[in-house]
Amino acid sequence: MDYESNKSYIEMRSAGMSVAAMIMGILGLVMSCCVYPAIVFGSLAIIFALLSRGGEMHTNGYAKAGLILGIIGIVCGILFLMYSFFTLLVQFGGWEGYLNYIEELMQEMGYPDSVSPYDFYDTL
Repeated sequence: MDYESNKSYIEMRSAGMSVAAMIMGILGLVMSCCVYPAIVFGSLAIIFALLSRGGEMHTNGYAKAGLILGIIGIVCGILFLMYSFFTLLVQFGGWEGYLNYIEELMQEMGYPDSVSPYDFYDTL
């Protein structure tokens, strides 16, 4: 039995890159609710899909799937980021309103304010 493959190094590298592109695309889509990982994984999926071509003008199925999933993951991440900024703007009236809300919550819970010094050892 001959265990050697007839594939060249470029074909094996392209196959690995296309699988990596698909995995990164899936991770980007799954992490689309967490904005920054979606953008990072989606970008890596696009890069790996383009690198998997290996100088040729065609891509295999895994690379196409990774490219499409990467683009969808980036778009979903950006849409979720825009939604969170819109919610912040509408619900709290902007960044200052949100910070005031957090400060009020901290005062209700008994945390010290930002102007008085806080000594951890006094609470023990």
